Amino acid sequence: MARSVLICCLSVLILLVGFSNSAAQTQVLRPDLQKVGAAVETYFQKTKPDWRHESVLPAMPPGGQPSPYVAIHFWSVEKCEIAERSVADAKTDKPPVSCRIKLAIYESDSASVALEHLINFASKQRTATALLVGDKGYVWRGENSVFIKDKFTFWLSVDLRARDHTKNMDVMESLAKQIVDVVAR
Repeated sequence: MARSVLICCLSVLILLVGFSNSAAQTQVLRPDLQKVGAAVETYFQKTKPDWRHESVLPAMPPGGQPSPYVAIHFWSVEKCEIAERSVADAKTDKPPVSCRIKLAIYESDSASVALEHLINFASKQRTATALLVGDKGYVWRGENSVFIKDKFTFWLSVDLRARDHTKNMDVMESLAKQIVDVVAR
């Protein structure tokens, strides 16, 4: 009898711990951010159906809740035509080349606040150069870009595994323009 009570109590404890941990890992996004993230995700599902999508939680202190202002998405594919074309430019054979895209979207309270944060970031990032995407944008180190559209800031990173950062920049700029078009709809 005591053993069955102990097993029952342990089972309840395990369930409670499991539910409390899963509740701590649930992210509730602001409604506008949820719409923007869903629009971008749907666009990628339609245009790149073979790419694998993953949403991840932003970093948070232990016991903290994920920010409702930040959505982080990754897309990846093992055989990336874009990267293979850039490798094929340098070689005659065409080995499979993987791609990985990271997109973090931050919702500010207003477009002016988003612009202020972007300008502040760019002033501290010495290698940032203007990127003609959205309302304003910058690219740095040939691998990363940040741009704003209305009150949303988009941090985009593209890794083509081709090690030709000029190709990364071309692809990143194209993807950034596609994202802005989706968000503007």
